Amino acid sequence: MRLVIDANILIAALLKDATTREIILKEELELFAPECLLAELNTLLKSQRIRKRIPLSDRELSGLASTILSRIIFVPEESFLSFVKLSIALVAHIEDAPYLALSWALKLPLWSNDTALREQSAIKVYTTVNLLDMLT
Repeated sequence: MRLVIDANILIAALLKDATTREIILKEELELFAPECLLAELNTLLKSQRIRKRIPLSDRELSGLASTILSRIIFVPEESFLSFVKLSIALVAHIEDAPYLALSWALKLPLWSNDTALREQSAIKVYTTVNLLDMLT
């Protein structure tokens, strides 16, 4: 199964050794994300609010992040730029537009637990619970 993954899913996988992490590491998934996810992740991990919730040392977190990030194909914005404007009109938060635009460009569903993204109807959005049901 091929999916676009958003930053909140990635953070969830780093926060806890649970379902989201297990799903990301499944071999049958091919995951894509806009390159901007890397900058967003870097910013989030520098936030004390997020970092203090991750019960790993810096070294452990770095290793886990490397493993998870190696499962994701990062796509440059130029590849989906023509879909960004359309996506901005559909999202509640502008930072969600690249994920929707990439899904549109690749004709793939989006993996997100974001309620606002699930409310739009242009792109199919799967939650972690949906994927768990589909993959088990």
